[in-house]
Amino acid sequence: MSRIYPSKLLLFGEYTVLNGSQALAIPLDLWRGTWIQKERRSVADDSPLYAFVSWLQSHDLISAASAAHMLSDAEEGWTYVADIPIGYGLGSSGAFVAALYDRYITKENSATPASALSMLARMESYFHGSSSGMDPMVSYSGQAVLRDDRGQYQNIHDPGWPEGFNIHLLDSKSGRSTSPLVHLYKAMLTDPEIKIKIEHELVPMVEHAIHSYLAGAGTLLEQYISVIGQFQREYFSMMIPDPIKDLWDEFTELPGVYVKFCGAGGGGYFMVISTSEDEHLTHPYLKRVI
Repeated sequence: MSRIYPSKLLLFGEYTVLNGSQALAIPLDLWRGTWIQKERRSVADDSPLYAFVSWLQSHDLISAASAAHMLSDAEEGWTYVADIPIGYGLGSSGAFVAALYDRYITKENSATPASALSMLARMESYFHGSSSGMDPMVSYSGQAVLRDDRGQYQNIHDPGWPEGFNIHLLDSKSGRSTSPLVHLYKAMLTDPEIKIKIEHELVPMVEHAIHSYLAGAGTLLEQYISVIGQFQREYFSMMIPDPIKDLWDEFTELPGVYVKFCGAGGGGYFMVISTSEDEHLTHPYLKRVI
């Protein structure tokens, strides 16, 4: 039985992690990837797999033996398959990297968490230009990952949402690429006023939300989520598609309903958090996940 590599859900820390804030991500088993064996096939020199393997070799991330093993397995029909939506903020590339790392590279890489994180980050940078390694670490370990106040990433026990919290994902019906959005955020930080607001208002709320989530302090957590959502709606509006803006405003008029980013925004999923009865929280693009 092949291992399962779950998708990930970034609960808190979208963008503020670039300001040095804490961040928290958990595995989400609704979507996943795994290895299966299909019919034998040839791997063309211009195939995406061949290009990635060549890139890994050129960056000294895998040995010639591992590269040959990957391509040999592919010709034998071994294929990574997943139902994780691409460009939706659920860690599709992270799960793929975790699967490759687990199947081919762990024997060459030392087994410490720090070395695993470093390798996973370097591998995923192929897809995003840069990576913290957080997404693939969630998929590889199947556990929650916390970026702590020292900037270190560690696996932790996920206590789950406090009682009464319901988590939904709102489908924008459009994918997005993370890299241009990160560049947009960094451009925002060149405005001193915005930078100060983020560092002195948003970052503390994110870190308070993480602490409250881990402590199971539901009342405080709800307050912090409300502030985070309002801040993102006001200052990150250029990263919210127009149809989602309308739904965001409509949902947050309901008591006990909050909307925030699910990863980079721009498209993909947005997170809708409810602490009230859900009978009025309905939409065909809304999916309850927790």
